[in-house]
Amino acid sequence: MLTTPAPPLPEAVFIVGVNRSGTTLLRRVLETSDQIAIATETHFLGHVVPREGARHYFRRLGRLTDEGAMRRLVDFIYSGDFQRRSRWREVSPFWRWLVREIPPDDFGRTLATEERTERGVFRALLRVYAEYHGRLVMGEKTPHHLAYVDELLEWFPDGRVVHMVRDPRAVYVSDRQRRRGKPRRPYSWVMNVPRLLETVLLMQTTYVWADAARRHGRLARRYPERYVMLRFEDVVSQPDATLPRLFEFLGVPLPERATDVKVVSRGFRWGEAGLDAGAASRWREHIHPFAERWLRFWLGRPMRRLGY
Repeated sequence: MLTTPAPPLPEAVFIVGVNRSGTTLLRRVLETSDQIAIATETHFLGHVVPREGARHYFRRLGRLTDEGAMRRLVDFIYSGDFQRRSRWREVSPFWRWLVREIPPDDFGRTLATEERTERGVFRALLRVYAEYHGRLVMGEKTPHHLAYVDELLEWFPDGRVVHMVRDPRAVYVSDRQRRRGKPRRPYSWVMNVPRLLETVLLMQTTYVWADAARRHGRLARRYPERYVMLRFEDVVSQPDATLPRLFEFLGVPLPERATDVKVVSRGFRWGEAGLDAGAASRWREHIHPFAERWLRFWLGRPMRRLGY
């Protein structure tokens, strides 16, 4: 009896999207597979401010092809110099994990096996995470890497990108909840001025969500086999219909317990287990009428296009 060979596993999987769109939840869902390892945020290519990306700091160490460049890079990360460089934000969580869990000599040996390019450095970072967890498919979740999907898919021709999208009104409410609960730079600087935090977050949500909707249209046309958009609301409300299609797109078998995850992103159900269907509409209980009207006015057309 002839059998159809299984499709090859993807080289890498990347999760991108607007912050507070469920990227952390999706990372947890994908990691229920015993084949996928999705590293936490690295902001390797760029951040909200592009030059806050890790690679821009690494470029200051000299050309990667120069003798000793890789050694300087390892020293830069493990000495704590990299973590102390930015005045605008805290270091992304991946780098704390790397220093805590991977000895510098081990990372240096992995780095030495890769090409001396930014792509090689990024591959080494993802490889050590995947090998640490014993998984075949490496990956990463940095929401802001949505702006660098072309570069990601050039670096990883057999890679897959999943773009998480969520109702912008829910994004705004979730982000406000997070910033109030755990103030961080630069948002902590504006919290003492009445309504300023809400205003900043409303402007930010409007801009980044509109930009994400524009990028989705172009990326879907350019990479129909390697890029997919996934709505947060479909994941939490219709997982039985949504997740099989997602894992089929990734070329990875659907795990038996794909929904056996915990809510680890700070929000209204932080720490609870399982997918929360109520998260699809809970924003309605917490949004100010002005904020809802604002977002509907400025984002109405792309919202309707994406089913909101």
